[in-house]
This record gives sequence, C-alpha cells and structure tokens, in this order.
Amino acid sequence: MDKSSIALAVGLLIIGGLTGAVIERFAINPDSATSSSPLSLNGAKKLLNDVTHGQASAEKVFPGPGGLTGIEVSMEGHPTIAYATADGQYLVAGPVLNQQGQDAAHADMIKLGLIPKPASAAVLAEKAAHADSFVLGSKGPELTAFVDPNCIYCHKFYEEAKPLIAAGKLRVRYVVVAFLKPSSAGKAAAILGASDPAAAMAENEKGFDEATEEGGITPAKNPDPATLAAVENNTKLLSESGEVATPTLIYCNAQNQAVLAHGLDRSSLADFVDHISSLENGACH
Repeated sequence: MDKSSIALAVGLLIIGGLTGAVIERFAINPDSATSSSPLSLNGAKKLLNDVTHGQASAEKVFPGPGGLTGIEVSMEGHPTIAYATADGQYLVAGPVLNQQGQDAAHADMIKLGLIPKPASAAVLAEKAAHADSFVLGSKGPELTAFVDPNCIYCHKFYEEAKPLIAAGKLRVRYVVVAFLKPSSAGKAAAILGASDPAAAMAENEKGFDEATEEGGITPAKNPDPATLAAVENNTKLLSESGEVATPTLIYCNAQNQAVLAHGLDRSSLADFVDHISSLENGACH
C-alpha cells in the first residue's frame, strides 16, 4: 500500500499517541485568527522534536487556516502535516474543520502533493466492481461498501443492512480492507480467502465484540499470497477515495449519479435505500 496515501490516517494518529490525545475536531473560526507572526521553521522543528521526542521532523512551514502555521512533517519516512499555534506552544494533529465541515488538513495534504487527489465516485465504483469482492442479496438496488473486519460502524451497517437484504430490498457489494488494527489483515484474508466469503463475513459479524471493537473471525495464519495481495489492493483502492475510513459507501442517487460517502448521515438505512438507484457492474442504472 502506498504509504503517502495513508499518511493522514496513520501519521497524525502516531503524533496523537505520542502527545497523549488526538484532536479529532478542531473547528476554525475566521474571527479567531490572530495578527501574530507565523511560526518559523526553526520554531516548528523545536515543537515537533519536543512533542514527539525526536521521532518526527519539520520539513517546511506554510500558512495554515485561522492563524495556524502548517508544518510538513516527516515521521519514520511517512510524510504528513500538522499545525502549530503562532506562539509555538501547541501542536494540532488531526482534521482541522472550517465552518462548512471541510477538512483543511486534507486539502493541504493534496495541495502539497503528499496524497493524491481523490478519484471520482464513478471511477471508484467501476474499480470496486472488478476488485476482489462479493455481493450479498439478489434483489433491490446495489451499493458498494468498503469495510474493515474490526470496524464497529461497519458492523452496525452490516446488521442494519441484513434484514433489507433478506427482504430483497438491497444488495451490498462488500470490499474488505484492512488498516484499523494489526489483526485486520489476517481477518480480511480469512474472509476473502474463504470458499464462501459471505459465510466468513457472517461469522465475523456474528462474533463481533463491540466492547473491544474486534471482529469474530479467526485471522488467517498462512494466507495465500494472492489473497493478501487482494486485501492490499482493496485497501489501496479505498485510499483513492481521499480518506482511509470505513464504512465508505458508493451508491447511485435518484438522478443516477455515483456518490461517495464516508458513512451516511440519515435517519435509517431503510429510508436511504428508498431514494437510491442501483450500481450495476460499477455503473449507475
């Protein structure tokens, strides 16, 4: 998997672990911008060195949102970014959201060339249709779901989708990926490498431990190299969406346009399904 494509998801989490917490949401108010001088590169290097105990280094600084100073960071060979306050006392690691909910950190990663520009939903839908995946259901509109075996929100989606699939109201193409936990790759391989991936998926979800957020399937001990490659390719495909997050869904709206969503903002999956058209072989119909 291309390391630069997961830098935002992994690199900032590493920084967060070293500082004791990840700032998951830092909403920027334009009125809060200060007139202070931006932090210098030397100041950024000192802050990163102090916070990460020498495990990360500042490569360059650039103007950030809301008076923050952006820092291009190198951590164990992984390029990523963080932000610092003008006084050089605080490091902001994680998504930096504006009032419209848009992530400035992600936009800056693309602008600096640290991650590729996200592929369109239509392109990803077509690629997903030819990825190592499987479909549950035989009737109803089809959508694509990227899931990690240890993702609790994927588990909740699976459970909510199950009765709709059984009733012939929905089909789901599952593209299994692995990035959340060390056991994710082995569990993903156990699912994709099974003679019946749908049954293996059902085993994982039936035994899902919500307290520990662990899928119930036993990780594959000696998975076939081709299966491991399939898991890696699926995860790389997810990274092309611009965010390594699960569940990531691709569906067709009522206007037959492909739409990508990192999770769904809706009252219920049943209501959502009533207002979509179907993905057929990666295209809207």
